[in-house]
Amino acid sequence: MTVLLSPTTGKPLRKDGPGVLTDGTERWPVLAGIPYLRTGRRELRDAALAAIDRGDERGALALLLRDQDDWARIPPPSLDEAACLADEIDGLTLRQAMERLNFGPVAHYFAHRWSAPTFLSALGLMETNWTDPPLVLELACGIGQILREVAAHGIAVAGIDVVFAKLWLARIFLLPDAPLVCADVTAGLPLELPEGAAILCHDAFYFMPEQERIAASLMAGAGERGSVLIGHAHNIRFEHGIAGRPRTPEEYAALFPGCRLYDDAELAHGPALARTPQELAAVEAVSLAWRAGGIGPTSPIDFHLPPAGTPLRLNPLLTRDSGRLRPAWPTPAFAREYANATYLEIDLPREDQLSGRVGDDPLTDDLARRRILLNLPERW
Repeated sequence: MTVLLSPTTGKPLRKDGPGVLTDGTERWPVLAGIPYLRTGRRELRDAALAAIDRGDERGALALLLRDQDDWARIPPPSLDEAACLADEIDGLTLRQAMERLNFGPVAHYFAHRWSAPTFLSALGLMETNWTDPPLVLELACGIGQILREVAAHGIAVAGIDVVFAKLWLARIFLLPDAPLVCADVTAGLPLELPEGAAILCHDAFYFMPEQERIAASLMAGAGERGSVLIGHAHNIRFEHGIAGRPRTPEEYAALFPGCRLYDDAELAHGPALARTPQELAAVEAVSLAWRAGGIGPTSPIDFHLPPAGTPLRLNPLLTRDSGRLRPAWPTPAFAREYANATYLEIDLPREDQLSGRVGDDPLTDDLARRRILLNLPERW
């Protein structure tokens, strides 16, 4: 892991006993290997540190598992419920854990994100602008699904999210070894990046406050050789009916001078051509790629297909209907998001083709690309 920095002083952090980091003036808790560097939570941070100091790691973890973002719709579990969840997590599925954490609609989003157009567009954005980075850092990484796809190809990854519980789920179910940090990037990046690193923020930038400040921080963090990739940034001209602070394509481009802009929907199918702000005036969402010296040569990479040998199983969104596989949407919101996802409808394959491994045969690989077959966590 690269050097961690205090979000308040910018000084390097070092260990200060079990479960604690310090820059010499302030202390920050570390639980499940995840540093809690979120600002604006001093009382919670101090309570977690006090629990760690008295040897009550379980109590400290329960405190942090209740910490939510500003957009949460449902109150968190009680302290006792959070502590019991921590005790029982090894016997639960990812979906059960999200239900116990009161994730609400977010639980559906995460449970089925592997085949969502907005997930595939993140893969397409990286494929279009891949520069063989030594590290991919994702901001607002959630439970780590995009990073899991990248890490499967042998690429170093790290994740930052403002919600500790999401990172905890990532550690348990998806990314047992990747560096994960709970922090608010409005205060700046809490770590030093290697030269040439790629910073990704997908389906989240438009939610962030102080976007000018964050954009400047990301470009500075990328340095001369790194890149910044902003995916699925909602266009304010499009009627979304969602929360957040969306902008026009022109305004996103102004935040990252010299960037390339894309229609996010086109990226869902793989590498795409850059577009002008005028061409993107009416699209639902844009993506962009920025590099200090401009986007130069890129390297071919295919994130839409997992590595050979990866076990696959039938997409749980799909049901059998009159000789075809068709989606059965868990909520109306899903039906709207997947409105153009025709890749999920197909004539029913043979029973022995509804699972397999990447590389078994061309049909299996095609079903994996179409998200009919998925590389889901073992305890999905």
